[in-house]
Amino acid sequence: MKHPTPDADTVRAAVALAVRAPSVHNSQPWRWHVDGRTAELRADLRRRLPHTDPDGRDLLVSCGCALHHFAVATAAMGWAARIERLPDAGEPGLLARIALVPHEPRDRDIALAAAIPRRRSDRRRFAGRPLLARDADRLRRAAADHGAVLRVVDDAPRRSALTGAAAAAAGLHHADPGYEVELAAWSGRGYAPDGVPARNAVLATAGRHELRVREFAGARLADTAGPDGAALTVLATTGDDRLSRLRAGEAVGAVLLAATRLNLASCVYTEPLELTSTRALVRDCVLGGGLEPQVVVRVGYPPEGAAPLPATPRRPLGEVLWPLPHAYGASLPIPVQLRGYRPS
Repeated sequence: MKHPTPDADTVRAAVALAVRAPSVHNSQPWRWHVDGRTAELRADLRRRLPHTDPDGRDLLVSCGCALHHFAVATAAMGWAARIERLPDAGEPGLLARIALVPHEPRDRDIALAAAIPRRRSDRRRFAGRPLLARDADRLRRAAADHGAVLRVVDDAPRRSALTGAAAAAAGLHHADPGYEVELAAWSGRGYAPDGVPARNAVLATAGRHELRVREFAGARLADTAGPDGAALTVLATTGDDRLSRLRAGEAVGAVLLAATRLNLASCVYTEPLELTSTRALVRDCVLGGGLEPQVVVRVGYPPEGAAPLPATPRRPLGEVLWPLPHAYGASLPIPVQLRGYRPS
């Protein structure tokens, strides 16, 4: 009996939503390979940022977030994703192999997929209202559904430890010429298909945030007035191996879409976790030593009266969507356009 397969336009649309996931410096470090009912997610190691992300944590988290969005997108289109993570120890760049099986979409599937293009990384100050307990609970459940813990940092000592770690990390990075060059190369862009655009980077002002955020080059986005009402959260896992980092990315994707559905603003922030010393401060002084911090997420109510943020750019699908090698030959020196796939 012949098994049904999704058509090319369906898979293309799912990948187009998957790559809307956030990634460190909007580097988009992924490649998708598809053939009928099978898709593979691979890391694009040429896009790892050696000074920002020396051990590849941010790359794995970024790819995990895209993996989550792909599964959300296919579910809304009538295909459940059966994911095998890190399926081949001999191919460390192969992060997931996904089999697509028929699935009856639910209202929740459609609502989650609809949240993907609405989500933005908002680095401005948020409205000065505390996060409602019921909203915080929904974000915690979203993380828990993917094997992670979302800790809201709401007491003064832990909050001070987190902001102190962020400030220390920013200072250490500022003293690293290689980091400064890398940051400038990936930000302040106008019409490039990757990197952080100037229109989405917030102009630096003294005392802008309690939690210092990265100062990207060429920033043009004016911040909002008043104190920052963002809730600070840390997404953590019990382990810190490659699988834990990939799963953390999936949990981040779930938390961000849950926040979007609640009409909350959000922004992923990883700088204090990119250096061994400051990451240890977060692990020991914020999480109490029992969990491994993977990502900081600022979340809260959107700035009142502020203009909506524009979407950040994405690379054309023709650069990230490839056929599976076994379907078209053992090796392909350049991306091959799949039947029915057209670069956007």
